[in-house]
Amino acid sequence: MEIYLVTGANRGIGLALTQELIASGKVVVIAGCRNPEAAVDLKQLARERPDAIDLIRCDLANEQTLRSVAEEVRERRRKLDVIVNNGAIMPEKGDESILEIDLSLVSNAFDTNVLGQARVVRAFYPMLTESDRPRIVNVSSALGSISDREGYDYYPYAISKAALNMLTRSMAFELGQKGVTVVAISPGWVRTDMGGQAAPLSPQESARSLAATIEKLGPAHNGQFLSRDGKSGEYLW
Repeated sequence: MEIYLVTGANRGIGLALTQELIASGKVVVIAGCRNPEAAVDLKQLARERPDAIDLIRCDLANEQTLRSVAEEVRERRRKLDVIVNNGAIMPEKGDESILEIDLSLVSNAFDTNVLGQARVVRAFYPMLTESDRPRIVNVSSALGSISDREGYDYYPYAISKAALNMLTRSMAFELGQKGVTVVAISPGWVRTDMGGQAAPLSPQESARSLAATIEKLGPAHNGQFLSRDGKSGEYLW
């Protein structure tokens, strides 16, 4: 039985991925979110499947808290096979000019979407070393592609996802030497609070593809920017 950590598991893609993973019967999910008490759907799922879900408080802004939680999880589960860094924020409206945007929005996005992912890896890495096939999946976005950038919308989110891509490539070179596969994956444009209702994919459709791709990841994929279907080259750095 593999054990996955999924951050941002309380809604959208994170919740759908958690549901998809436990439905397979092959995975235990450590489901992390900032405020478990308010995660109504996730709490209900955990009540229904206590054998398959551990619900934890996962504050991406606080490394010490993350380390404490990781120690508690380690006592119960010992190992971790996959870290899915899904938790993220989009604090802007999207149409702001660089001349007028509140730059604290950029700082907030960077702190959660980049440093938050690094904090999770640092806190849970000791568990990952106990896996026979360790994988780190950073959920990125087409908006993080510098090569494909053709507009100026969503400054904070786009900047943070571009930085997350660099973090992914850098970790892939370092941790790949230790047998850890590190990738960035775009889930596609999904109908969530962040993606909006015009998006073509449902969270369930995206999650189904993501789960299948993550399951088959190995060293040959290390350092790649993949589509939700596991294809390389669809998204450019």
